[in-house]
Amino acid sequence: MRQIEKIAISKIAVIGAGQIGPDILFHFAKAFAEKNAQLVLVDIAETALQNAQKKIEKKIAKGLETGSFSAELAAALKNCISYTSDYSSISNSEIVLEAATESEPIKDKIFKQVEAICGENTIFLSNSSHMQPEVIFKSIKDKSRCLVAHYFFPADRNPVVELVPSADTDKNLVENLLNFYKSIGKKPIVVKSSYGYAVDPIFEGLCQTAILCLEKNLGNEKEIDKVAMETLGLGVGPFTALNLTGGNPITAHGLDEMGKHLMPWFKSPLTLKNAVDSNLPWHTASKGEEINIPAERKEKIAQEFLGAYFSLASYIMDLAIVNIDDLDFACKNSLVINPPFSMMNGFGMEKALKVVSEFCKEHSSFKIPTSLTQAVSAGGWKIKEKQIS
Repeated sequence: MRQIEKIAISKIAVIGAGQIGPDILFHFAKAFAEKNAQLVLVDIAETALQNAQKKIEKKIAKGLETGSFSAELAAALKNCISYTSDYSSISNSEIVLEAATESEPIKDKIFKQVEAICGENTIFLSNSSHMQPEVIFKSIKDKSRCLVAHYFFPADRNPVVELVPSADTDKNLVENLLNFYKSIGKKPIVVKSSYGYAVDPIFEGLCQTAILCLEKNLGNEKEIDKVAMETLGLGVGPFTALNLTGGNPITAHGLDEMGKHLMPWFKSPLTLKNAVDSNLPWHTASKGEEINIPAERKEKIAQEFLGAYFSLASYIMDLAIVNIDDLDFACKNSLVINPPFSMMNGFGMEKALKVVSEFCKEHSSFKIPTSLTQAVSAGGWKIKEKQIS
């Protein structure tokens, strides 16, 4: 039995110095720097490592300036992190977390190298945002120590982590990792293996909805973002989120793969494919810019988002990969959005079903989720008052 929550972490390695790896490593550093742990960031590209070091040291400097970090902690954070292209530096790590490109061959190659270097008790985690653990760890001999740990942007501050085990993952390890992540300030949820897991089909489905609204001339990017925020309580609109995360390529790929693995409704719109090819940002509002939208246009966009959101969340419940309380919590805290099931209960279940019915009528490849009709019959979604602590 692996009792990782009781192990005094001495070394953690993160592989991948691109968009999210440095933030994951920085969160680990904040948790373990003053406990004399070593944090290693590995990448084959020296430029990526240099950029990651600048990014992390800028965060440290800001924390010192604002008083969030003491001088002692700032020094410990700098001193505990090493940046290297030498894979052998990951040896003797209790945890190795891969955060590389969303590519099956690349992840397979990485974990073959990792298995050859690390001891038999090292935990192997992948920060994939879509791929199932059975695919990522297909070449690993001991699959009992492998699972996905999916972080959300920004990974050092966003509390949610989806833990996605395979059928081969040690059940004790899953429980121990839940406790481990809670002990370092995260709010983990367990999701059964499914392409895209529980949250990304909702997020990327809302991005698809936003782009379809744009293609149908219901509004421009600024207007659609604003209505999405007002209607669903989003912290930022879908187009702004795609700009902030550089998410066009992975969302385009994810939507097309979800169309194969989940249901045909998921599909990367042509406008998104063009945005990937052009590598240009969406035309979103500048800070403080006032966006005025005619009432009729606003209502049409709002109905699209309500229908999509309620349909997508209910569809995930049909998949039976996550419990309702965890998904309500995870949406609220990972996406900064009104929790879907609580929102439907407050909206009125009959009204929610009507909105979903109209959405599914327009989008014929999206069938009305069974879980939603059952919830209507039951008088609402059964949500516990106390969610993840």
